[in-house]
Order: sequence, then C-alpha cells, then structure tokens
Amino acid sequence: MMVCVLVRVLSAVLLINSVSSSAGTDSALSCQPRWFLFGQRCLAFYPVWSSWSDAKFVCSQSGGDLVSIHTPEDQQFVAQVANTAAPVWLGGYQEQQNGPWFWTDGTPFRISSWITQRQKTAGGGWACMEMIPTGGELHSTPCEELKFYICSMRASSTITNSTKKEPEPGIVPGVDLFDVVWSKSDLLAEEILHSSSFIKELQSGHMKQGCYSSFMQQEALYLNRVSSTLEVLIRNLQDADDIRSLLLDTLKLYSSRNQSGLASPPPQWLHHPLHSFHSVVLEEPVYWLVALSARACLRNFLTQELLHEPLMSGSMTDSFYQEWSKDSLKEVTWINRYKKVIKENQDQMDVFKAINIFREHMMAQKPLYKAVVCEAEDGK
Repeated sequence: MMVCVLVRVLSAVLLINSVSSSAGTDSALSCQPRWFLFGQRCLAFYPVWSSWSDAKFVCSQSGGDLVSIHTPEDQQFVAQVANTAAPVWLGGYQEQQNGPWFWTDGTPFRISSWITQRQKTAGGGWACMEMIPTGGELHSTPCEELKFYICSMRASSTITNSTKKEPEPGIVPGVDLFDVVWSKSDLLAEEILHSSSFIKELQSGHMKQGCYSSFMQQEALYLNRVSSTLEVLIRNLQDADDIRSLLLDTLKLYSSRNQSGLASPPPQWLHHPLHSFHSVVLEEPVYWLVALSARACLRNFLTQELLHEPLMSGSMTDSFYQEWSKDSLKEVTWINRYKKVIKENQDQMDVFKAINIFREHMMAQKPLYKAVVCEAEDGK
C-alpha cells in the first residue's frame, strides 16, 4: 500500500481535541496532508538540518512562519509534534545580545523568562530560539547552526474534497519511471563527472591519501546528517511494507559508514545537499526513495565512466581506484532495489514531481564532489 499513515501520539491527539474544544474552533478547519491541526493553526515538522534563516525561508514559501509559542499548552504540543530528541528551531529571535525577543509571525512575545541563554553569539549579534523536544526547554543559540524545525500557518476554513486526485498518465506502457527520471538528469551527472577534481585525480594516477580521506570524511558527514533525517521519517511510518523495509536498509547502510560529527559552524558546502530534503520530507514515502536513489545512481555512473577510461599509472592509484570501484559497484544492488519498489508504485506517482525530486537531489550532490579541491590540497 503506497500511502503510509503517520503515527500520531495519543496524547497529542487528545491535546488537539481539548484545545480545539476550549477555544471554540470551527470543526471545518483543516490542514494540508502531514500538517497537524492545533487550534486555528497547522503545524508541520521538517526533520531537515537547516540554519535558522533557511528554515524561516522554507516556512515562508509554504505561506507560514517558524512556529511561535505563547502558552504551556503550545509548548507541550510543539514538543510532541517534533517527535525527536534533536533540537529544533522555533520562530523566536534576538537582534542583539540581551535585547528583546521577537516572533517571526509578528505575534507578541511574552515568554522571555522561559529561555535559557545557552550560548553567546559571536560579536553579540543575532540569536535564535531552539527547543529540546524531550523536555520542552527553550534555549538561545547561534542562528547559523543546523537543526530541524517546525513551520506554522493559519488553518483553512475551506472545506476540501478528501478524495485524492489520481495522477494523470505520463508513462508509456512498458517504460519504468525510474529510467525516465534518470534520463532527465544524465547530463547533470556528466557535468559533475567533468567538474570534480576528486574524480579527475582518482583517474589521473596522482591521488594522495589526504585527498581521498578528505572526500570520504565529507561523504560520511553528509550521510550522518541524512541518517538522522531517515530515523525520524521511518519512525512516523506505520505500514510494514516494501517502502519501509527499503528505507530501513538504507538507514543501516548509511549508519554503517564511518560517522563524522557536525562541525560548528557547519561547512558551507553541506548546506545545499541537506537543503534538498526540504521539498521531499512531507511527500509520500515513495518519493523519499526517489530522492535517495539519486546518490546511488550518480556513484554508479561515475564508477562506470572511470572504468571506461584508460587508467594512468601512479604509485598509489591502484589501491584508491580499486577501493572506490569496489565500494561504488555495490550501488548497483541498491539501484535495482529502488527501481523495483518505484516501479511497483509508479501508477500512483506524479511523473513530473518524481523527475524534479530526482534532479534536485542529483544537483545537491555537486557541492559534495566539488568541496575537495585535490590539486590545491596536494600542493600541485
């Protein structure tokens, strides 16, 4: 079954009902899929590592703001929606150290006494509000750190038809959607192949240990963050189907890599690869597989292209080349698994949405492959 039902904490549901009843909320108020109704607001949890400003921008693109809280009930519900132990961004901010607090949605700020000044910002500038969902504590912290976040918007009073619109036919019978999404991004993969100094050095015969290690550490840093996102997404899935099973196996694969902690402030190249998950985490879970498959397809493509090129001689090239190829060729198995599950669900999928998601996540890999400049690092 394609549609996986989000697990809602019983206490959260009871809280919604009590708050809605006490506030006299119109029963016709509704929210978009995967947004939670709370009084007259809709809340959505984005388990995507983001700076405060990036999170604020994504919320505004949805027609809302980072969430504000005004009562203990607000605080309790927001903590339950987050469903994670990781800190999350809220809409509170200071323009200067020890200055007044504001909410991005413009509502009055009356909870200054609830906030702990956990860290001082550099130069006494902007500070932003984080919440620790497990206990509901509020902290002031530097805005450039990467955290998950919660968006809020006004609930709609428009009664919408609950019948889900079936996607329009877009795939020729006998054609796999997976092949279509790849065909729309193959030129982008070519661009990454020819723009990455890491790939050039791998093929040239002059790869140094420092360059190879730097790339692998960066990839581990990226996979560490994606693993955290996958943990939250999988936790909210109830149906034990092929999609959930493949997501769990992907999480195990990513978690098995040499994990690397997140530096503070995070490296600039990391923002774009993680940012690409903004557009997919509230979609149907099969689109998560489309997003994850982009990395596997790119890695396999780069390896196949290197195999077709004559390998230049070098003292350490063979060992690095063989290690990279051996690791990368495993992606064929994952590609086949992604392709199988996507094919089983493609009749219920939006072709153009799948193409755009895959392409966005392919583009997100580009900063990773360009972040290590081997020639400069190796003193060439």
